[in-house]
Amino acid sequence: MELADLVVINKADLDADAATRAQAQITSALRLFGQHGRPDHAHHNTQVWHPQVMQLSALLGQGLDRFWEAVSRFRALQDATGQRAERRRQQALAWMWERIDAGLKYAFRHNPQVRRMLPDVVADVANGRLPASIGARHLLDAWHPGLDAGAAPAQQQGDPPGSKSGTS
Repeated sequence: MELADLVVINKADLDADAATRAQAQITSALRLFGQHGRPDHAHHNTQVWHPQVMQLSALLGQGLDRFWEAVSRFRALQDATGQRAERRRQQALAWMWERIDAGLKYAFRHNPQVRRMLPDVVADVANGRLPASIGARHLLDAWHPGLDAGAAPAQQQGDPPGSKSGTS
């Protein structure tokens, strides 16, 4: 799960009480999820970004300066600690694996032999006549003979979390 670094409650001018309640509830939730078990996130530590919740009214132009100041502080702190570069590195790897997954799935689904087999295998798995793992093996073998989906090696460096050697 990814937690927000900054939550903005827009249209706070429409119902100030509701906006204040929302801000208090979101702030409490962020503290609960973001701070729990992380002593490095103590509120007195100015070297660590603390998620913030703020209200604004874009229509009235209220709170926009505070919003942009928070964005600027966040970026400066992330740059100073190297966390922004690390986030970008992790995003680039995630995007790469996402594109690989999408490309492989597209190639798989558009393979003529897989397209012929897929409706029957899906029906057999859905109706309990064929275990999902066996159905997947049959389809993968039709797409790429010799590919054993059940024997993927351990995760390697650069693989997305939760994957097995790039075969997420």
